[in-house]
Amino acid sequence: MKQLINASMLLTSALIGQYTYALPDDLNKPLEIQADEASFDQNSGEAIYKGNVFVKQGSIEIQAQYLKVTTDPSTRRFNSLEATGSPAKFSQQIDWNGNIVISRGNEIHYQTDESKLEITGDGYLSRMQNSISADYILYMIQDGTFSAEKKDSGRVNMTLQPQTTEAK
Repeated sequence: MKQLINASMLLTSALIGQYTYALPDDLNKPLEIQADEASFDQNSGEAIYKGNVFVKQGSIEIQAQYLKVTTDPSTRRFNSLEATGSPAKFSQQIDWNGNIVISRGNEIHYQTDESKLEITGDGYLSRMQNSISADYILYMIQDGTFSAEKKDSGRVNMTLQPQTTEAK
């Protein structure tokens, strides 16, 4: 049975932080990619990386076995990264205090133009000691909202730590 949770208010207050959900200049930093193999098609704007892929852009880091980067040929700006692995991993510093969002799953789709992260297959997302796991997690980076779904048997699991007196 499908389990669906839309918890944007809960996530905004407990999981993601108070005011900032990503460092504002991450997407303006160079995209640095390391891999065992690489290929690029200028006509389609697609680059494929295979084997021990490591991506860094500002505070964003991605680790995977396979990565496809899609770039708009007219603007030469990349707009999509699709990572697969066992698991693929994504992390990003979400504020100037050093708080980090960490996620992993069999597939991670990162749409930079929409600030959207989709985690599919054994998905997991955490910030500090708060976490959620599900078959599918859609995380909107800029506003700190998410929806999670367990597609097969089982349930969505979430752990939220109580707010400290200082955070209230």
